[in-house]
Amino acid sequence: MSFSLPQAWVLLLPLGLFLWKYGQRPGLPMWLRAALLVLVVGALSGPELRLADAGSDVVVVVDRSASMPRDVDRTAQELITLLESQRRPGDRVGVVTFGREPRVEQPLTSRGGFGGFTRAVDAEASDLSAALDAAGALIPDERTGRVLVLSDGRATGVDARGAARRLAARGLAVDWRHLARPEPPLDVAVVSVDVPAAVSEREPFQFSAVVHASAAVTGTVRLERNGRVLLQGPYDFQPGPNVLPLRDLIEAPGLVRYQLSVAAPGDGVVENDRGVAVLRVEGPPRVLLLTNQSRGTLARSLAASGLQLDVRAPFRLTLDDLDGVGAVVLENVDASALGEPGLNALAAYVEEAGGGLVMTGGRSSFGEGGFRRSPVEPLLPVSLEMREEQRRASLALSVLMDASCSMGVTVPDGRTKMELAAEGVVAALTLLNPKDEVSVHMVDTASHEIFPLSPVEEGLPLGDVARGFSGGGGIYVGEALRTGRAEILRSEKPTRHVLLFSDASDSEAPDDYQRTLATLREQDVTVSVIGLGLPSDPDADLLREVASRGGGRVYFAEDAMSLPRIFSQETLTVARATFVDEPASLEGAPDLPLLGPLSAQGLPQVGGYNLTYLKPRANVALRTLDTHGAPILAMWPRGAGRTVAFTAEVDGPYTGELRTWASLRATLEGMVRWTLAGAAPVADAVVRTERRGHLLRVTLDLPPGEPLPGAAPTMVLLPGDGRASPVERPMRWEDEDRLVAESPLEGSGTWHPVVRLGAKVLRAPPVTLPYAPEFEPGSAKAGLELLRALAAVGGGVERLSMTGLFLEAPESLGRVALSPWLVALALAVLLAEVAARRFLSAPRLRSPRAPATSVASAASPAAPSVQAPRTTAERPAPESDTAAPPAKPAEGGVDSALDAARARARRRLDR
Repeated sequence: MSFSLPQAWVLLLPLGLFLWKYGQRPGLPMWLRAALLVLVVGALSGPELRLADAGSDVVVVVDRSASMPRDVDRTAQELITLLESQRRPGDRVGVVTFGREPRVEQPLTSRGGFGGFTRAVDAEASDLSAALDAAGALIPDERTGRVLVLSDGRATGVDARGAARRLAARGLAVDWRHLARPEPPLDVAVVSVDVPAAVSEREPFQFSAVVHASAAVTGTVRLERNGRVLLQGPYDFQPGPNVLPLRDLIEAPGLVRYQLSVAAPGDGVVENDRGVAVLRVEGPPRVLLLTNQSRGTLARSLAASGLQLDVRAPFRLTLDDLDGVGAVVLENVDASALGEPGLNALAAYVEEAGGGLVMTGGRSSFGEGGFRRSPVEPLLPVSLEMREEQRRASLALSVLMDASCSMGVTVPDGRTKMELAAEGVVAALTLLNPKDEVSVHMVDTASHEIFPLSPVEEGLPLGDVARGFSGGGGIYVGEALRTGRAEILRSEKPTRHVLLFSDASDSEAPDDYQRTLATLREQDVTVSVIGLGLPSDPDADLLREVASRGGGRVYFAEDAMSLPRIFSQETLTVARATFVDEPASLEGAPDLPLLGPLSAQGLPQVGGYNLTYLKPRANVALRTLDTHGAPILAMWPRGAGRTVAFTAEVDGPYTGELRTWASLRATLEGMVRWTLAGAAPVADAVVRTERRGHLLRVTLDLPPGEPLPGAAPTMVLLPGDGRASPVERPMRWEDEDRLVAESPLEGSGTWHPVVRLGAKVLRAPPVTLPYAPEFEPGSAKAGLELLRALAAVGGGVERLSMTGLFLEAPESLGRVALSPWLVALALAVLLAEVAARRFLSAPRLRSPRAPATSVASAASPAAPSVQAPRTTAERPAPESDTAAPPAKPAEGGVDSALDAARARARRRLDR
């Protein structure tokens, strides 16, 4: 037995003394009161009875990484179903799956069956250690259990034996079942492509590749550089490692990508037949200008300034594209043109790698360009918020959300598409002002009202929108548009807009959509579409036509993570509140000299600008002279880099007098050069990278005799594709002038390490991992050895059969709370005490007192009376015509409690 509040027993002493002094009763009631006191104090102490019959917990950990057999889901579900059929009362089964990260598929449950795997995992890695920790977190500390691992043992990440030891410390054993692909008779794998850390342009250099073969075979080798074939031909591979010497010469600076592919008859593992390496060809920092006007004013001005300029149309950025780039200039570029991973890569490039960013204004930039709620927004020195004073007219908005079954699919971060869409709708609704009206409906084969057209000032049930749901089938576009028409035509607002969100691969039943859209256009209602998917998806043309006939815009969210940003972008565009299309004069601000010797006299008038607000601690060089006083040119350092916001349009219909301004070229050049200054190299410090399998090693060599940095340097690992978050690792001293950091590469692709050294950063040579670490050459025996080692730590065994797993597991100590029973017993004792005191016991005894006078007995009236001497207090009362009250009976002589009560009443009434 245990007590949740044992301190309550201390109350027995004072309460017992109180009962002894003031609550005594003769006989049974006193014993019942004492028992009642003990029961009440016992209930307060929270007693629990622990019984060893509460069952056991088993968490099944399923490896679903790329190296597993293709039918692993079916096999694992069969084993889990067999295990569930053996549960006893109190036994529970949970399921955890893992790839790069663990996912809880089913919490511990004692009833029901496992319904299958529904949560997506990143199969590029196999973090068994994190999966074991997740399994341990499912099992409460007070319960016993086991962990069953279904895996091939080819784990990546940190050593899983540490997690097994943490489980063993809690008494949780790790059992295992080996599920693996058949070991192939032949495996030819590209182990590495080793290139120099960096070379100069037109510098001849040599490099090599290592190919491992499990047996002698003649195969084919193909070498490409940036997609161009340099070498192709047969090669005789010998068992073990084969070193291939190679050489090349590069004409221009930048990042060069080499790919070596091998092919051999009978190769059983094709996933590791490709090796990739990137080589940095050094040169002066380049300026990457992304613009739709390759010969416009901005491109000509920067080219004439002597900068190393690379002009390209907007494209989906990666960190590979930004290697060797000192600053990125976005001229009126929509955020969707860069892609969601590209926006992440651009943010990491500025904050972590020390790059520069310049953004210029226009109808496709800043808030109207979709940069609000994007990873780039925190980089900018201006805020993209929409304030109440910006609004020109109120609007009515009808939002139609796809609630088909496809919206229930999860994305890599574990959320569903519907949850991301709901987050976007909520973000859009928060931009509306109190006078606006809005309605939200979710549509699958029918329309489901979340709330009708309502004024924002009355409050919106945003929680209902955020919860969302996914129904069945696809979205019926015709039904959705009819619902939007019925809602929006109820409003009399000057601006009325319908926003349809639909899956570009699952939009069905358009019905009479053309007639519905024609009716809406006749009533000056516009319709825009957000399509989830690619522009090439089956129903993308239908969504384009809806937007075209509705007089609105169409967006395609290729990445569901971009939905909140796109919803905000469309709302800002409809509200027409973030772009000022009227001319505005400019004035110089105190920070204008930061860009060089620029004069504040003779400033031009701009034809329009993006309305933004200066952030705290940002510098402003130019601002408008209108009622907004808005920043036109602002700048600030951000992270390790620098950013500039120029909210006027450099070359377009709203340029105004800016095009003929004499100092325009100097201003544009000054903006770009100011951002380039943030990427100054650290003198004499050298950073190197080395990849050993999937383990990255970064070394930093400091100049001898130089003072040590004030803060310990750290290494930040940036994913080249921008799809993962940066990883920061501390660097440790290896000798007096060298620091080192190591980190596992959790997936294939290019990785860009940077070293933070005080306020400066050093960009280390990038490295590549051509395929998932699990496919590195090796034997299946290594995986078996790891699984056996995990089991040996805590006494686990190999489970060839699921039979008897629960029977062999120790049962948990069940907790039975006794407080409710004690309270019930206390109530029964209380009733018994009342009954005993009223019906079964004598009246309460009091201490006897000496009689004041001698009272003659009524039974012997002739007896002589003997009178005692009187004291002052015993003087006789004056005679009265009324009868004297009866003499007070002696204490203890009353026959019943009722007689005593009557006597007390007579005394009070003086009768």
